[in-house]
Amino acid sequence: MSTSYSPSDKVAVAFEALVDEECERRELDRGGRVLRWLEAGDGPHTVLFEAGAMSPAAGFAAVFHALAPDYRVIVYDRAGYGASDPAPLSLDLQLGDLLAVLEAVGPGVVVGHSWGGLLAQLATWARPELVGGLVLLDPSHEIFWSEPLAGDGRAEVSRHPSRTVPASEDPRSADVLKFGRELATDVARSVRGDERLQPLLIEACLSYLETDEQLFTYLDEFPMILDHVDDLAARRAQGVWPELPVVVLTATKGRPADSTEQVTAVLDELVAIVNGRHTVVPDSGHYLHLDRPDLVVQAVRDVTP
Repeated sequence: MSTSYSPSDKVAVAFEALVDEECERRELDRGGRVLRWLEAGDGPHTVLFEAGAMSPAAGFAAVFHALAPDYRVIVYDRAGYGASDPAPLSLDLQLGDLLAVLEAVGPGVVVGHSWGGLLAQLATWARPELVGGLVLLDPSHEIFWSEPLAGDGRAEVSRHPSRTVPASEDPRSADVLKFGRELATDVARSVRGDERLQPLLIEACLSYLETDEQLFTYLDEFPMILDHVDDLAARRAQGVWPELPVVVLTATKGRPADSTEQVTAVLDELVAIVNGRHTVVPDSGHYLHLDRPDLVVQAVRDVTP
């Protein structure tokens, strides 16, 4: 379903300026709550972007801009993010929503960053006919979360925010907002060559943290993921990979040597299973679509005919 957007829709305003053409705001009813996304382009292949945890889908601006002339590109907000209505978070909710959007827009390539990369894999195992290819950017793997922290540190990141007080009163909120502002600036910088876009993209990213409900979603997502580590491992063990093109990009800039060794080995095993391609990118941090959007764009082109 298509809808018009208002001038207060900061992501739509920024992305329309970004691609210099009309962006369509679309939405899907999910039992009384609404999922929303933006799309542009009318190319023969659909590309859907799935963001990482605690990250705005608007962060894909540079890649969206580069691919729009040749592809139908879709930037999608998970429940509680951006323009999409909130809902109690769970693994089945997020996977079900992703599959519902893919059903609505038709099969396509899914570009998944971090947690979004793992959701993209889950979607492929659940409904392989909806996924024509995968580009996984520093994708999460449940093994990485088996023991991410110890003692009090793990208890803190695993703690769900309380619904009895505003999310803004959670002591972790200050760090979330600080990181959100820093990431917004990095997103704006990732789109080079047109300075008029910088403030629009910063406002677009900051609009993901305007309300207390949005902040609650940010705070609740990582604890929800940690709640499902065993479930994720079970689903991977039962998952069946279809034949499809897969490209995995792994960033190593700023990553400790022992972590780099583990991550590289796990993802080497993944691409061996799917007969895909694994590229290690030493000059990029975790947000590959910000540091090396050119590599992400090329990966999308490589997995489409």
